[in-house]
Amino acid sequence: MKLKSFIIIIVFTLPASGVNAQTFGFGCLGLSGFYAGFTHHYYEAPALNEFVNTYKITADPAEGLVPNIDFKRSTGYRIGANIFRARFSSIFISTKGYYQFLKETHEYKISVLNSERYELSMNNWGVGLDIGIPVFSFLDLKLVEGHVNFYSPEFKINLVEQNSATVELNKFTSDETKIGYFLGSGLIIHLIPDYISLEATAGYNFLELEQLYDGDNNLSIPVTNSTNEVINKKTFSATLQINVGFPL
Repeated sequence: MKLKSFIIIIVFTLPASGVNAQTFGFGCLGLSGFYAGFTHHYYEAPALNEFVNTYKITADPAEGLVPNIDFKRSTGYRIGANIFRARFSSIFISTKGYYQFLKETHEYKISVLNSERYELSMNNWGVGLDIGIPVFSFLDLKLVEGHVNFYSPEFKINLVEQNSATVELNKFTSDETKIGYFLGSGLIIHLIPDYISLEATAGYNFLELEQLYDGDNNLSIPVTNSTNEVINKKTFSATLQINVGFPL
């Protein structure tokens, strides 16, 4: 609870103090704009892996000799907006919002013609704030960055036929939007001051994803006799993005 309160306070209260700054943005007059990036999200998914490998063996016992499927990293794109950056004499504070597409897919042959595809989606949107210091004219250090994220997790089992047609066999979703938190740090490299910059961020996500349910509530992940969670609470992620700004 202390971590959640800390991040929420950072994200929603500090921007109010930034409006009194003498200068705003990446340059002396300020900058807001848009960005796009690529994210790697690492995690442990014990209950999901347990379910998938049990399901795979049950569906085709002969496939039990195939190495276990291991869900551990999703990748995807992030698009968003840098709302503002308030720059003081030796520190800056900025706020941002974004939507992120994250997916991990595994596929294996169940016959000469067909295969099954297992797909985990962790799409989310978030709002965040970072606090940092300028190091050189072209380099800023983000001392701390905090986000609040709203996830819509989804897990699909699809049949992929020889002609590439896809048939959905089952879909599992959460019974509610899941709220997660991110805490990390990073660097900003100014390629063209006030207009284009490269930003790298790394840190830990805190997300509690205990169960997923199919549409008919006949199956759930994890299975009833398992004590594992779908995804462990603490996970690591890293994002590299390019910012395009518009001086104010």
